[in-house]
Amino acid sequence: MLAQMITAGPHFAPSRIGNDGTGRLDTDYRSSLRLPKSAGVDKSPLVDAIHARIDAFCADLGLSSFTICRTETSVVSHRDGDFYKRHVDTRIGVSDAPSVRVVSCVYYLHRVPAGFSGGELAIHPLIGNADPILVAPLHNRLAVFPSFVPHEVLPIRAAGGFAESRFSVNCWLHRATDLGPARGDSA
Repeated sequence: MLAQMITAGPHFAPSRIGNDGTGRLDTDYRSSLRLPKSAGVDKSPLVDAIHARIDAFCADLGLSSFTICRTETSVVSHRDGDFYKRHVDTRIGVSDAPSVRVVSCVYYLHRVPAGFSGGELAIHPLIGNADPILVAPLHNRLAVFPSFVPHEVLPIRAAGGFAESRFSVNCWLHRATDLGPARGDSA
């Protein structure tokens, strides 16, 4: 996958916020590059492995098991100075969406040794003022957490070119709402 991402470099575009990544551009809130779905990185082995472990993930996270009705994925590159401020992966407020994100997964890829520093995933507590849990973006690491938990990507420092980026495949597992069936897999 990493080789496919590096080869697809010219297709990456600035990341947007909301609406499955097609929303507004806000570089004060999120700075990174995102690969359009049509650019062709084969994420199916990763998605299949995540699907096979959903019950274990739910048990580890203290969530009720659920049937995945939709899988949403995104390939992202973080370069020098990139970040994503504190946010949650679920919609806030009333929604008529046929599904809701329940589990967020972030799979890290990069050249070894890493050509960057920083870029930790900071997972914030739901209540209180405790320090966030920092997850280092180690190559071939998968971070899994409830989609409603506040988190952020801390700033990256990198001196090299695009191939030295902190790459990730973000994956959100949806459960159906009571509004009807959701769309199929978007991986």
